[in-house]
Amino acid sequence: MPVPDLTLQQLRAVRTLAASGSFTKAAAAEHISPSVLSRRIKEVERLLRVRLFDRTTRQLDLTAAGHAFLLMTGAVLDDMDMRLGRFMSYVAAQSGTIAVATLPSLAAAVLPGMMRGFLLDHPEVEFEIIDGAADDVVERLGGGTVELGLTAHGDLPDGFCFTPLLREQFYGVAHHSHPWSARNSLSWADFDGETVVATRPGTSVRAITDAAFSKHSISVSHHFHACSAATIHGLLRAGVGVAALPALKLQGFGLDDLVAVPVNAPGATRVTGVMYRCSQDLSPVAARFLDFLHATEIDPPRGVSRVHEGHTGVPDGWSHAGVQLAD
Repeated sequence: MPVPDLTLQQLRAVRTLAASGSFTKAAAAEHISPSVLSRRIKEVERLLRVRLFDRTTRQLDLTAAGHAFLLMTGAVLDDMDMRLGRFMSYVAAQSGTIAVATLPSLAAAVLPGMMRGFLLDHPEVEFEIIDGAADDVVERLGGGTVELGLTAHGDLPDGFCFTPLLREQFYGVAHHSHPWSARNSLSWADFDGETVVATRPGTSVRAITDAAFSKHSISVSHHFHACSAATIHGLLRAGVGVAALPALKLQGFGLDDLVAVPVNAPGATRVTGVMYRCSQDLSPVAARFLDFLHATEIDPPRGVSRVHEGHTGVPDGWSHAGVQLAD
């Protein structure tokens, strides 16, 4: 025997009528007229080839087949109602998973506070955080494994949008025995002749410092290249050189044995923000979090300021072209 093609609307009509025992009450609950409800029940019985209700002028009772039908279809309706409820929560941006690829410095110093504020009004939302270099962020965005990327400003691949959020001050960092420990501020010229512990070529930090050193004809020695902030700090603690680092790369490390002096010079900042694919329809919860990132105020760490809406956030001397970025 072929399985009849019943709709959820029809299944709900049977359940509502059985629960109320009255066509008038059931029709009101389903927001339809009694005549429409009656036709709906008759159509179900026609498709099933069995009576579900015994009708008299005074009473409405389920048949044995009606009881069996409700027993077998009730779980379907309960499961569908639960799943539709979850979906409507997803549509309302009250649930779902936000996948974010982020620079490690932003993951450690900025993102946790943003998440805490967002979760106050969206406690059912989950986050998946993947930290890595900026080229990893772009790769994951392009591959669709994440929807949002927190990264440094630079050359935008085709189809990507970038909104600046933060501007970081650069600092000259050295062992406490270095002469910089007596300084209140530095210029790029103070790096002339120094051995610089540098991030690898292709990172945002290296792009900024190389551009500044070249512009001001500053000669430095790059004997040491390191990928992680922890390695750079270890080398500095050993007194092997100095470094130029943005403020967020200094967060999370005790600096009792190091000195960090602000570099007050053009171009001595790094702008970071949120990147996403321009043509992509973000999930409701990711779109809500993006709006939250734009609108929320933060208590920025030392050396970090908020780039407000309408400000380009582009550091002096930068363009969108020719800079490949990593953390």
